[in-house]
Amino acid sequence: MEALKLEQYKSNIIMLPPTKALKKQEPEKYSPYKSDGKRKARPMDSIRSYDDLVAMQNYFLSKNNIRDWAMWTAGICFGFRISDLMKLKVSWVLNSDKTFRDTLTIIEKKTSKLNETPITEAIVYALSKYFESLNWDLDFDAPIFRSRKKGRITSQHGWRILSQAAEKVIPDVIIGSHTLRKSHSSIIACLLKTHIDVNAMTAVQMSLNHTNFRTTMRYLGILDQITNRGRALVSDFVLGKTEVNELTIGTTFTIDDVMKKLEEIEKIKGDK
Repeated sequence: MEALKLEQYKSNIIMLPPTKALKKQEPEKYSPYKSDGKRKARPMDSIRSYDDLVAMQNYFLSKNNIRDWAMWTAGICFGFRISDLMKLKVSWVLNSDKTFRDTLTIIEKKTSKLNETPITEAIVYALSKYFESLNWDLDFDAPIFRSRKKGRITSQHGWRILSQAAEKVIPDVIIGSHTLRKSHSSIIACLLKTHIDVNAMTAVQMSLNHTNFRTTMRYLGILDQITNRGRALVSDFVLGKTEVNELTIGTTFTIDDVMKKLEEIEKIKGDK
């Protein structure tokens, strides 16, 4: 009986023709360009070594282009976005007698924050060479990095100058509007070693009734000291005064990393 049911079941099954084996599709080859020919957006890199810095410098010097050499060199020392670097005026870095100021103060375009930075030795060196190439024929109200027609260089053109040079000498580094800023930060993170006495800072914070370490460090002027020390180290790196080549951060932290970790500890204490 069971065998009969099985035969009846089999007779009701419709046999389908075998399907053709699907052809294995090759993965689509990646292209850095869109269908309209424009380059796709890419994450921006910092330089990875002193060799990268020098390769770009030597490229501009080989073209006898002191302006772009200075823009690259001073740009890393300033640590500004390209948009802020391009808007710098001569009078912001020079006194009326053409001596260099000690500090430069700007309002950052993207964040609208005040940024006061010391004009370090490497910045003075780079801009001095550039101004010498102009025979110190300067318009104090004009941009520092001016075009051939003595006008302002746009952010897009400034980025393009650096990007096209990098494609020739350091093609593995993607240059963008934040590369100068990222490179500046990478150098500090690699070279700056800061030791903070947490117990002492806690005591000061409690006595001043501050809500966090950052406020206390700013109140005591410690943040400014650390920041300026970091900028001085960038200057030394650019001038070849350090023994560092590869910018490997490893276990070294920036001051922002330290502050974030301390604030996390404070939050944990407050939740208990």
